[in-house]
Amino acid sequence: MASADTPTSRLLLLPAELLNQILLYLLHHPVPPPTALTPPDPPSRFCANVLLTSQRLNTLGTPILYGSNIFSADVSLLASHPSFILSFGPPRRTLPSVRHPRLLPLIKRFHLLVRLDTDPRFTAEDAWKAFTGVEELEIEVFQSMYDSCDYRVLGLFEGVRGVGRARVGGSVGRGYAEWLEGQMMRDIGDEDVGGGEYVLGEREMGWEVWKGNR
Repeated sequence: MASADTPTSRLLLLPAELLNQILLYLLHHPVPPPTALTPPDPPSRFCANVLLTSQRLNTLGTPILYGSNIFSADVSLLASHPSFILSFGPPRRTLPSVRHPRLLPLIKRFHLLVRLDTDPRFTAEDAWKAFTGVEELEIEVFQSMYDSCDYRVLGLFEGVRGVGRARVGGSVGRGYAEWLEGQMMRDIGDEDVGGGEYVLGEREMGWEVWKGNR
């Protein structure tokens, strides 16, 4: 629990703008993207304990901690049980999931692992509610073996809108991935007139996708 503020603290006497910059430096944990060429994790300056030193720092820093970092969305509960990502690994390291109703709305940056060889445990409506309007969403597509998946699982995200930055990668062709990214970054309420469905072709379903993403 945060301690009482002390008037003699030089940190607390700093202008709010400068104090926020310092808190962002201490509370933002940069995580390299989950790719095969990911370099070793950089030395971390991350120091969440600063939130325990003062009630004011706790109040100012909590939105920064939860708003600036990437959280792993749950494979079935999505944004309702996200976990703070320490490292994509391998092995991937996360903290216990966040469940507090006051903290969940602060989280705006998500990474989600979508397996194409298992049935999804969420609906298109669940995806819309979880990710519409978030600042960042990265979907990492995975299948355990060639020709073991149904790419229509990704169709559950086609109705998501208002994402500031969307990224779809992994075992899926760039044609559909780029189209889906564009769909998710469209304005909320911006729908196709007369239909704009993307038809998955051989490039998305065939050997080229598997070979190019393994």
